[in-house]
Amino acid sequence: MASLIVSESLGEEARAWNRLLLEREAVRRDAVVAMLEDRRGAGTEHGVAAGAGALDTLWLGVLLLDAGQRVVYANGAAAVCLRAKREDLVGKPGTEVFGSEECRTLLTGLATGTLRHKQSVDVSGAGEGTTVLRVSVKPTRKGDEAAAVVLIEDVTQAREAEKNRNGLVAQASHELRTPLTNIRLYVEALLEDDGRDNPAARATAINTINQEARRLERIVADMLSVSEMEAGSFRLRLDEVPVGPMVEDLRHDFEPQAADKEISLVFELSPKLPSIRGDRDKLTLALHNLVGNALKYTPAGGTVTVRARVTGEGTPEERLLFEVVDTGIGIRPEEQELVFEQFYRAKDKRIAGITGTGLGLTLSREVARLHGGDVTLRSEVDKGSTFVLVVPTGAMQAGQLRAA
Repeated sequence: MASLIVSESLGEEARAWNRLLLEREAVRRDAVVAMLEDRRGAGTEHGVAAGAGALDTLWLGVLLLDAGQRVVYANGAAAVCLRAKREDLVGKPGTEVFGSEECRTLLTGLATGTLRHKQSVDVSGAGEGTTVLRVSVKPTRKGDEAAAVVLIEDVTQAREAEKNRNGLVAQASHELRTPLTNIRLYVEALLEDDGRDNPAARATAINTINQEARRLERIVADMLSVSEMEAGSFRLRLDEVPVGPMVEDLRHDFEPQAADKEISLVFELSPKLPSIRGDRDKLTLALHNLVGNALKYTPAGGTVTVRARVTGEGTPEERLLFEVVDTGIGIRPEEQELVFEQFYRAKDKRIAGITGTGLGLTLSREVARLHGGDVTLRSEVDKGSTFVLVVPTGAMQAGQLRAA
């Protein structure tokens, strides 16, 4: 179910969908508990055998404990969650099945009769990794006999999604603060202008406001794109895209930033760049992220070079190739694939004070792959990095390109 949850930033419809999923899941859990209680009325062994087939179809782990807190039944999902064999679970005391102190406390309360209603705890799963299990214990009573149903759910994805959303909000808030502050200060300066003839200062203020507004636009575009990716609606809107003007927009957007950081921004372009079939907005987003990253992690006095050329010209394998080469801090070999994962940021201490959401490279690669291409990386610590974005130039065969 966790994989069906969508980002609530998509609006009221997304929130309603999430509520519906949660309500449906609650109904399913209650139905499992009720079925097990009914089976117990016909005798534990007979009831479990009769319901075993149905319970094995559930993705939710189910354990049934007898009055002595021993496992009398475990379905397949429970064995998977607990990383154990079903035959090894049956007959074991519940306190030995779960290594967590919180689970043992619940089972102790069950044995002493202090646990009267269903309670749940989130615990780390067995073995290596960061698996998180939600263990729910529901006591049942038949005459003087006490027993319990234990439901086990792997909530690792939900926990990770929640952590990522919280991280995105925190990072985005930090990223948004600087351009908003700059816009406010320059607008105030323009409003307080007493009419003195200072066209250079006015031009600087207007240009800065324009640059910061475009920066805000890119940050918001990143956030919306991540929401679309989480919701499974990140798709292309295909059209003819002239590459030359798109690269010129890159130059216009980033030359002031490069000048401010005292970085040489060099464009090495083929004399005639073609038009390609693609999504201009998403390709622009991908290239902005690559160039922006290069400028961000290149110190003053360095160089960022943007190259664009065509390979395999005139053949079915014709590709448009962008290279973004910097003389920055570089990326360690063991992190060169990790940097393409959502929210991942390199562990280099030198980037601790550099703001970023950890989304740019993820989005750039996703855009390239949607177009039938890819983004790859070559890097050496303290010497720089080269990001290569490759996309086909022509229309792809039906089914080869995912489009809206």
